Amino acid sequence: MDSSPSHIDSEGPLGAGAQSNDDLRLQLRDLLGVFRRRWFIMAPAALVVFALSYAGDALRPRIYTATATILINPGREQVIASDELVTPSRILIDSEVQIIGSPGNMRRVADALHLEEDPEWNVALRPPSGIEATLAPLLTALGRAPRIPQPVLDDEREVHMDRIARALTRAVEVGRQEDSNVVEISAASLSARRSAEIANAVAQAYLESQVEAQFDATERANQWLLQRVQVLAQDLQQKERAAETFRREHRLAPLAGGGNAPVSAEVQTMLVAARAELSEKEARLRQVETLIREGGSADLIAGAANSPLITELRSRESELVRRQAELEQRYGELHPTVQNGRAELENLRERIDAEIGRITTSLRNEVEVARRRLGSLQGNFGTVSGTLSDDDEASVQYRQLLREADAARTVHQSYLQRFQEVEGQRSLALTTARVVSTAVTPGGPSSPNLSAALQKALLLAFVLGVGFGFLIEYLDNTVSTTEEVERKLGAVAVASVPRLGAGDYRTLTPDQRHPAGYLIERQMSGFAEAFRVMRTSVLHGRLDRRTQVMAITSALPDEGKTTIALCLGRICALSGENVAVVDCDLRRQSLHDVLGLEPAHSLMDVLMGKADWRTAMVNDRETNAHFLIGKTAKFTPVDVFSSQVMHKLMSELRAHYDIIILDCAPVLAVADTRIAAGHADAAIVVVRSEKTPASAARTAVNELRKADIEVHGLVVNQLRPAYQSGADTLYYGYAKKKYYAT
Repeated sequence: MDSSPSHIDSEGPLGAGAQSNDDLRLQLRDLLGVFRRRWFIMAPAALVVFALSYAGDALRPRIYTATATILINPGREQVIASDELVTPSRILIDSEVQIIGSPGNMRRVADALHLEEDPEWNVALRPPSGIEATLAPLLTALGRAPRIPQPVLDDEREVHMDRIARALTRAVEVGRQEDSNVVEISAASLSARRSAEIANAVAQAYLESQVEAQFDATERANQWLLQRVQVLAQDLQQKERAAETFRREHRLAPLAGGGNAPVSAEVQTMLVAARAELSEKEARLRQVETLIREGGSADLIAGAANSPLITELRSRESELVRRQAELEQRYGELHPTVQNGRAELENLRERIDAEIGRITTSLRNEVEVARRRLGSLQGNFGTVSGTLSDDDEASVQYRQLLREADAARTVHQSYLQRFQEVEGQRSLALTTARVVSTAVTPGGPSSPNLSAALQKALLLAFVLGVGFGFLIEYLDNTVSTTEEVERKLGAVAVASVPRLGAGDYRTLTPDQRHPAGYLIERQMSGFAEAFRVMRTSVLHGRLDRRTQVMAITSALPDEGKTTIALCLGRICALSGENVAVVDCDLRRQSLHDVLGLEPAHSLMDVLMGKADWRTAMVNDRETNAHFLIGKTAKFTPVDVFSSQVMHKLMSELRAHYDIIILDCAPVLAVADTRIAAGHADAAIVVVRSEKTPASAARTAVNELRKADIEVHGLVVNQLRPAYQSGADTLYYGYAKKKYYAT
């Protein structure tokens, strides 16, 4: 089997890769072609966008921004002590952020800073703007009084303050620093001093609202506890009164602890137990107070008070101390995480101190309760003697009443103790947040940022400028290049003629400053070479027969078909052929206007039998080409080109000339073009680059083909260098520096 590379399938992986690379190169070339063709649109558009964008940012009022930071510590928000350790949560912090930026908090700020007297925030105090001042005479003439600054009236103050609060909500930005309880409050204002005042006022208003909220919560709890204590006190009095009344009615001796005189073994047991309980509680109280007084550790106090909560808190404190040391070593003293950890450790230690104080108070209350109980037992039964009551049923009921009174007393004492704790917290202004840093007056404006504005303007200018150019390219339905001729029209482009500018005619005489004159003066130019390519295509484009008569037409007027016909005739004459150019456009004197000739007879005279074509022919002094000029006729018979005279004329011209060029009228403008072009062997349709719509050119080609006229191809006229490429039949832009005369 032959394994040579020549047998590799071009559709295989290697062939597919090469095809992909070719497609990519073509896409890049097309992309660069758009830039090359549309730069004169992209550049002004980009310049306008850049100027508008940058000017819009640069001319905006100077905005100053000041920032204050606060630390939120939700673990402190406890009105009544709890054994559960509260840890901050993201939801809770986010809720506090919403409270800080709420309209209610902004209303506090507006009231505190008297912003209703500041024209920046109160629209009613602002002087008329430049536009308003300019339109003031017109408004006065129309019967509408122009707006003038007015002070805020008392009955309108609430409306203005609400509007100012909403404006502050938009000007103040509140955000939480990531993974921390630190909240940043940024305030923007036209005044640097006012921005710092607003940021600090927002933080202060939030702290004040927290104090008020805590005070309100404490007050509500205090009122409820007071009512509850009063109800329990009444219930206790009723139960004690019921027990005493029952004892007197049944003439029972006062009980010391559930029995009657003489003191029974049960009563003695209760007295011993009460004394032991009192001694134990007093010993624990003394031990705890001694440890606190001598500065004992929390672990010893927890052991003496038998408090597992202090032990747990102490363990957590040790863990936080260890973690804080690691954070300080890693990040430094000023890092937000270190500050957050320090606040959490401080909160935990305060929690431990509060728990120790609560335990001490509780021990004192327990000692006092035990002492009162023992005193009650001793007072009631110390001197009592006698025998047990014979009425056992009454004694049982009496003891039941006493137990109910004791239970009511215990509940009353617990609520009374809690009431006293809450009452003590009313005077404490504890908040759940504190200011970490106050806002300072900014040294410069935060907006507009000219550097960012410049970058944004450049980006917008590039994107919109290029986008506008590509949009124009996309919406452009004209035929501009030879590639578009083949892609949009499905026809062959036989030649592309470059556009001549004013500089190309600079050295020519005034009577030669037109394309046909440039062709004569610059016969070695790319412009002349384009017509040689066209001549070669016309004469040697078909192998089966020779093209002798060629019709030159276009889809629409002003596409350069007469110039193409004239230049093609001259280049063929310069090449040695015997050439005749017949002006078949009876509506416009195209050749007559270009050559400036005044022939004795015209084509119409020949067709009407008034003159022979030989006498009507005009000789071109420059190239010896012959022109049969058609003067404008007042009216054209419908069958002028289909007459026998026209057929005879074409037969005689074929016999006398090597090449005959028919300069026909536009296909879509004159119906006679289809008849005149029918005398030619083939037709060439001229399209003007960047002007001829593809739909019009396509319709012209189809109309010629419907008339059974062979379309040899299309010529792209006035092709700018930006549209020239290697796909053209003549790469004028590339070859002019090496092959063409300048």
